[in-house]
Amino acid sequence: MSDIKPELYGLTKLALLNTAGYAKCVIPLDDSSSICAPNNTGKSSVINALQFPLINDLRLTEWDGHDLDETRKFYFGTDQSYILLEASLPDGPVVIGVAGRGKIAGYAFQYFCYKGKLDLAHYLDGKSYVRYSKLDHHLRALGFDPIELKQSELNAMLTGGATPYDSRINLRMIPLANVSDAPVYKDIFRRILNLHRLTAQDVKRLLLPVFARHLGDPKVDFYQVWHNAFEKINKDRRELKALENQQEAVTALESLLDNRSVLKGRLATYAPKLDVALTEFHGYAEDQQLQLNEQLQLLHGEKTQLEERQRLYVSQIKDLSGRRLQLSQWYQDYDQLHQRFGLTNQATLDSNLKNIRQSYEQLSHSLQGASQVNATTLAHQKSQSQKQLQSLKLQLKNLEYNLYSRLREDLSLPEVQQLSRVLNPDLLSLSTAAGGDIEITDEDAFSSQLEALADCFKQGKLHLAGAVIDLSHLQPVEQNSLENKIQLKEQIEALQQTLQTLEQQLAVAGDLAGKTREKDRLYQDMLQAEEDLKKFARYQHMQQIADEQQAMLDQLEQEEELLQTQLAEVQHKASTLSDRRNLVSNKQEQLKRQLERIEQEKKERIDFQLDFYSGKITPYPIEVVLDFDNLADVLRDFNRQCHELKLIDVNIKNTYLYIFNAGITKFEVETDEELKYQRLISAYHHLDKEREAIERRARVALTEVAATLKGLRDDLNRLHREMNSFNRGIWRHQISNLQDFKIEIVDRSVLVGHIDTILTTSETYQQGDTLDLLAPGATSSERDIQSAKDYLIQAASEKGGLTLSDLFDIRFKVINRAGEVEFFDKIDSAGSNGTRITIKLLCGMLFIRQLLAERERGKYRIPIYIDEAADIDPHNQQALIETALNFGFVPIFASVKPQTSCRYIVPIRTVAGGAQNWVDEKDWILCEKIATTPVAADPGVAEVAEPV
Repeated sequence: MSDIKPELYGLTKLALLNTAGYAKCVIPLDDSSSICAPNNTGKSSVINALQFPLINDLRLTEWDGHDLDETRKFYFGTDQSYILLEASLPDGPVVIGVAGRGKIAGYAFQYFCYKGKLDLAHYLDGKSYVRYSKLDHHLRALGFDPIELKQSELNAMLTGGATPYDSRINLRMIPLANVSDAPVYKDIFRRILNLHRLTAQDVKRLLLPVFARHLGDPKVDFYQVWHNAFEKINKDRRELKALENQQEAVTALESLLDNRSVLKGRLATYAPKLDVALTEFHGYAEDQQLQLNEQLQLLHGEKTQLEERQRLYVSQIKDLSGRRLQLSQWYQDYDQLHQRFGLTNQATLDSNLKNIRQSYEQLSHSLQGASQVNATTLAHQKSQSQKQLQSLKLQLKNLEYNLYSRLREDLSLPEVQQLSRVLNPDLLSLSTAAGGDIEITDEDAFSSQLEALADCFKQGKLHLAGAVIDLSHLQPVEQNSLENKIQLKEQIEALQQTLQTLEQQLAVAGDLAGKTREKDRLYQDMLQAEEDLKKFARYQHMQQIADEQQAMLDQLEQEEELLQTQLAEVQHKASTLSDRRNLVSNKQEQLKRQLERIEQEKKERIDFQLDFYSGKITPYPIEVVLDFDNLADVLRDFNRQCHELKLIDVNIKNTYLYIFNAGITKFEVETDEELKYQRLISAYHHLDKEREAIERRARVALTEVAATLKGLRDDLNRLHREMNSFNRGIWRHQISNLQDFKIEIVDRSVLVGHIDTILTTSETYQQGDTLDLLAPGATSSERDIQSAKDYLIQAASEKGGLTLSDLFDIRFKVINRAGEVEFFDKIDSAGSNGTRITIKLLCGMLFIRQLLAERERGKYRIPIYIDEAADIDPHNQQALIETALNFGFVPIFASVKPQTSCRYIVPIRTVAGGAQNWVDEKDWILCEKIATTPVAADPGVAEVAEPV
């Protein structure tokens, strides 16, 4: 393998830092290299990274099916991700970089460049890569002058375009013959980085822009050419035919013009008279308004008087009605009280109240007592009261003859009292009469016994044998004497009452809740009884004044009837007055409406927009006399006719527009509309002369079409010559196991044949023959021209315009070593896989070479990429490398195994436990050709030298 010539410029090195799955990757670009690693390791990611700095328009890039957002995130996931290129240029080495700006910037990236060699140590800050935000300061500190670039600026600098930085740095390494070919170059470069996508259609699509500068106009639109040539003729013919078909429209236009003339005459007569009448009408309206206002004022005075009388009567009637309503209510109350108390009296109501109050008070007292003392205590009190009542009754019964009175006969009162302290109180009340409870059989003995018993009581104590009893704590029994009989009875009654109360309290204590409800009911009954007494008193009073109230009611009814009669008379007068006022108001309203109508109609006047006095006018034959009463109607009719005139004007224009839209446009050159209409009507009657002029102009159009088609045909011939030259550049080099390979231009015979027919016929016409494509009875040659024209127009319509690309297809010619010739319409149908890859590369390289400036072809290295390089045999690999280097291209092979045909072998290894890929310059293996003997079987076999 020959060494790289010293005069070659271009890329020398590609470096990836912290991007595309690589912690670090350095690839040589100054000579052929073989990148080897297992599949899906990231070989293509390295080469695709070249698209960022060299294509730099992401719309033209291709990323194996991934969208741009995914691609940016993959390559520029952090602001420490870099894609770096080193290039050797005539002004010295330069570095072109693409730096990631991180997630916060949406994975955007920034282009930059500076003079100097690429040293990856310049991108380290300790053990990590420098963040892009600090890179400018970092590089300047190292003595570099970095420049941030926009995409358009980098593109211009790579291809030699003008930029603001040309005085600071020169990056020109793609020496295009024409800077405008940059998009074509990028498209081809993208294709040779993705050869598996290159198809025959791509080759054809790239042919025309590659050879565009050798062609006159590769984008000729035949349809437009034919249209331009025959446009005026076809337009004249269409107008002629349209004019023949527009008899109805032209007749309608004439009628509208006549109607407008009549209407103009009438409006021109009315307009000045209306202006005078409108001016005089305002004075008339003012006088009428004054008279009507005076009448209204007089009527208003009468109305005021009637309203005052009416208000007075209404007020009096309202007052009487109120008083009658009060009396009616009084009688309603009286009837209700009569129904309730008509059959009762005062005594009955008083007795009822007394009974209810007594029951209420007794029950209240019982409830109060029951709430303060429990049932056991009440039962004990009842028992004691019963005993006391029994004793009193016994005393009353034996009041004259009882033991107490007998004791008084023999003992003193103190002695009796002392004795009573130790005796049962009821004992003293027992009767001593004959048949009584006590029978005294011996008076003397009994007296002696009493005296002896009295002697036992001394100083308030009872002295008995063996005992002394203190009686001071005992109460003596009080016995009533005969003279206290009344008092005794009262005590018995009181005690009976107490006993009854205790019994009630006991009953209440047994049902406290029920008795409480009964008490509440009795209270309500007592209140109702008291209310009944009050209402009964009112009822008695109302009975006394009932006759007076009836007399008053009769009087009020008579007074109200009189007032109603007087009010009806006033209302009748007011109604009559209202009719008179309405009549005057209606006159005012009519006058007002007439004024408003006139003002409204005046606002709607459009006669100032119309022209009554120019053009054709028919005089109005009737004398015009205007009356104020129907002035608004006359003005309205005037406005309506003005609108009608305006509508006629619109209809005239629309009718003409209809004729115009039908294809008659030749009269638009006239600025005077009246003249334009008259010329149109006149032309309708002179159609024969128009037909003769159109037939003459039709014969000339074919010459213009032929001139354009000749340019298109010449471009096809030039393309054939260019492709012959291109093919000679292919067969000069060995192509796999093929003897020859060509890309041929195959004319589309039908289309090109019709073009040739028109060209040949046009030449004959220019030599003096006559040709009338549009005339009836055409010859065979003329029919051929017509058929060719129809076919070309149809083809142009289907394709949106006929271009050079529509005139041909491409075909691939293959001659194998045995001399057998085969033709293929697709590249992928030609030979082996290695041969197909070689052909695609040759097409791409030669297309790019064709775009470069001729004196600089081969001076700048351009990388090309061959994936699955193992499919190419070593012999073809060697030939391909030599051919690429001679053309100025540096092939980069990618395969699982190393390809020793290359200058460099670049293995990819992994670091960080397989998380990232790594390629260092120390990993490169430099291959040198082994000196061979004459019996060497394969000149492509290489020796792997020691690592550099």
